[in-house]
Amino acid sequence: MTQIILDEHLNRKRVLIPIHSWTTVQSIDDLRPHEVIKDDRVLYLLHTLKQPTFVTIDDGFWDKNLRHPGYCILYFALSDNQQDQIPPLLRQLFRLDAFKTKRARMGKVARVHPTRMDYWQWGDEERHTLPIPRPRQRRRR
Repeated sequence: MTQIILDEHLNRKRVLIPIHSWTTVQSIDDLRPHEVIKDDRVLYLLHTLKQPTFVTIDDGFWDKNLRHPGYCILYFALSDNQQDQIPPLLRQLFRLDAFKTKRARMGKVARVHPTRMDYWQWGDEERHTLPIPRPRQRRRR
């Protein structure tokens, strides 16, 4: 089962609810409902979960030193008012072989733009770049 964890800065209505329609997702503040979760505590929480994928718009998480084989970090390089782009971009990202499965995602820290993504991977010092596929067009009848 996919475990998507959203940063507390992401809007539930614009991000969590649309993603929830196709996979398991929760906000990081749901993990510790009566705590304020600072950025340095996020990594600790990710270590306590089984292969989570953390989604954020906080550029502080775009850091190759945050790579770990037990989780994936996806930093979406979008402004606060562009959050509604995250669910379709995430879905497109999960169609790429490098991100299709939890096993493939683990150990990666990625920066996602609307047309491309860059990422570092655990055990590899090279930064990789991939195009984001365009959304599939629905067939007209």
